[in-house]
Amino acid sequence: MFGLLTPCGHLLDDELRDEWRAHLCGLCLSLRDGHGQSARLTTNTDTVMLSVLAAAQRVPVADTRTAGRCALRGMRRADVVVAADPGVRLATTASLTLAAAKARDVVAEQQLGLATRSPIRSRAARVASKALRARADRAETALDVDSVLTALDRQAGLEASHADLNALTEPTATACAEVFAASADQAGAPENRDVLSAIGADYGRLAHLLDAVDDRDDDARAGAFNPLISTGTSDEQALQHAGMLADRIAERYEQLALHDDRLLRILLVKGVAQAVRRRGHLRAHRHIEILGAGQTTWPPFRPPTWPEGWPYPPPFPPNRRFHQRILPFVGNSFCGAGWFRDHWNHCSDKWVDPSCNDCDDCCDCCDCCDCS
Repeated sequence: MFGLLTPCGHLLDDELRDEWRAHLCGLCLSLRDGHGQSARLTTNTDTVMLSVLAAAQRVPVADTRTAGRCALRGMRRADVVVAADPGVRLATTASLTLAAAKARDVVAEQQLGLATRSPIRSRAARVASKALRARADRAETALDVDSVLTALDRQAGLEASHADLNALTEPTATACAEVFAASADQAGAPENRDVLSAIGADYGRLAHLLDAVDDRDDDARAGAFNPLISTGTSDEQALQHAGMLADRIAERYEQLALHDDRLLRILLVKGVAQAVRRRGHLRAHRHIEILGAGQTTWPPFRPPTWPEGWPYPPPFPPNRRFHQRILPFVGNSFCGAGWFRDHWNHCSDKWVDPSCNDCDDCCDCCDCCDCS
């Protein structure tokens, strides 16, 4: 998993923000207590979503405890999900397993001459080997670690054989399908297993595509392998395919038997759609930079008082603060002031027309723009 999902702070009320923080900090502390401080580096928002996914399929509310002060919480205490919770155990095992798979993938690429990156740091290698030796985690969770690693180990061989894009994303799809299906077993909801396996496969392909879009320029400069460059796929084609996968995930999500899924829906349905839209927005900005000023009409409206000589549109979305990306559980209910508040929607990451009367045409939540 790639750290793809982050909940939009404008969609979270205080209760959901606390729930998100409880799962995030619970996973981080579980990694620390069970595998040492260095294992906390493997924490990412996608594996936190696994903990939320398992909790949404269970009737009992996840047990919590009060954790000590942490710099990432502004030196505040917080209620966190206990390490013994089934969802946190699954997320912990998944985090370590995927870190191990990444380490093995880089080693395999270097052996095949596909990678020009520097050797793996010794600390990352120790975290990966510890994940492989974590027999206790394997026994306590429904996730078949060996099956996930076997699937991901095929990646380097496929890259060396110049396979097509569908084949290149197949190992990630298979691994994510295993992980998602394990959440149903972990939560005691076997009726969701087949649907979650299908959702996981779509999610794996989508995450692989978006990761390739993000890395295209860096891989091209470094001479590293990129599935889009290798198969001659454009960013536009990749994002179009990713959008289709996001729609399919949303359709299959409605087939799940869930209990309190408010946070899960924001993460898995709206979060995936938002991730695709964000890449499209960034691609549009890169396109504008290539064309140069005055050679494009996107966005379709421009503030009449925009200072002469200032770049338009702005090179970054307004009010996208650094701490909102790094600490998704730190909320900010203020959408900005003046023209930006009226023309920029933080939830959908796109420009909006303030004169619209249909919320579906401009945003996903009416807290982000005045279109009522």
